[in-house]
Amino acid sequence: MKRLVLAAFVLLAVDTRAQTPPETAFEDDVHAAAGLTCASCHKTEAAGAYAAPARTSIAPLCASCHSDAAYMRTVDPQVRVDQYLQYQTSTHGKRMAAGDARVATCSDCHGAHGVRRVRDARSPVAPANVVTTCGRCHGDPARMAAFGRQATHPAEWAASVHAAALIKRGDTSAPTCVSCHGSHGATPPGVTSVANVCAQCHLREAELFRASPKREIFDAIGQAECLVCHGNHRIESPADQWVGLEKGAVCEQCHDAAGDSGAAIRDIRQKLDTLQDATSTADARLTRAEHAGMLVEDGRLALQLAREHQVQSRALVHAFAPAPFAKTAADGVAAARRAREAGEAAMRELQLRRQGLGVATLLVLAFLATLWVKIRRLPPA
Repeated sequence: MKRLVLAAFVLLAVDTRAQTPPETAFEDDVHAAAGLTCASCHKTEAAGAYAAPARTSIAPLCASCHSDAAYMRTVDPQVRVDQYLQYQTSTHGKRMAAGDARVATCSDCHGAHGVRRVRDARSPVAPANVVTTCGRCHGDPARMAAFGRQATHPAEWAASVHAAALIKRGDTSAPTCVSCHGSHGATPPGVTSVANVCAQCHLREAELFRASPKREIFDAIGQAECLVCHGNHRIESPADQWVGLEKGAVCEQCHDAAGDSGAAIRDIRQKLDTLQDATSTADARLTRAEHAGMLVEDGRLALQLAREHQVQSRALVHAFAPAPFAKTAADGVAAARRAREAGEAAMRELQLRRQGLGVATLLVLAFLATLWVKIRRLPPA
């Protein structure tokens, strides 16, 4: 259900720009703030009305200002002036230059009369909105069919961990369309550059993979490295179950149980499961002790260390080397064992306290009983 909600967020968002009159929208436009007027972009027809520019001329028209470094310095020195050059290298720009007006141009993404800065949360190309903007075309089956492309990518992204980070947790650094494909120079990353795109965020995993024997193999057979195991748009949170030879595991797609690779996969999976079981057991022991009122700070510190080793172990899977992985996993199991023992020691101490309290209670009751008997034996006054 949550994934359906995310998909709806991306694909069914209403384009409010089309519902606002141009005159009203332009009042809050960055161009109006810079002193531009309607005549700056529109030619006047014979009847005095403003003519809309042809779609194939919109990008060159925007570039007449945005590619002028001297002019842009007088308006906003921080704005880049190479966007049009990048656009000309993109699939959109190349098709538009060839006269195909069906592809995206500047106003399709930024708007025409209500253009806002990218860092403005209301901008259609702000991080929280850019997938909706791209999805208006790339999520439209009829439009994409004309280009021989699928319209599933925005919905697939909406079911990914990246979408969850952006939409559910509000993390504006989470990857969107432009993070991987670029914006003005938008183009699908090639097989040899996919890992470089992923490495912008996942540097540790990328460095491990680049030093592994798998990289040479993947490059030789033309595989897109990260995408082989993780996919591209519908990227899910990785799980230990991906490592294995049973049906549905990622390794099973290329490997079988025979040979050294099968043995290594089984060994890594066994160590991952052992570490997970150890941390879960330790957490349960510590939680039980805490609920009983015991202090287990040392145990919690040990468990935190175990989980750090668990994270490192999962990252070391990308090295495809058993030795460093085995050491880190073993260190994690040892830390988890210390955490579990701290929880168990706390429960034993609690039991001793309860036993001591029971003995003390019995002694007090015995004393009271003895005192009562002696009082009863006293002669009446």
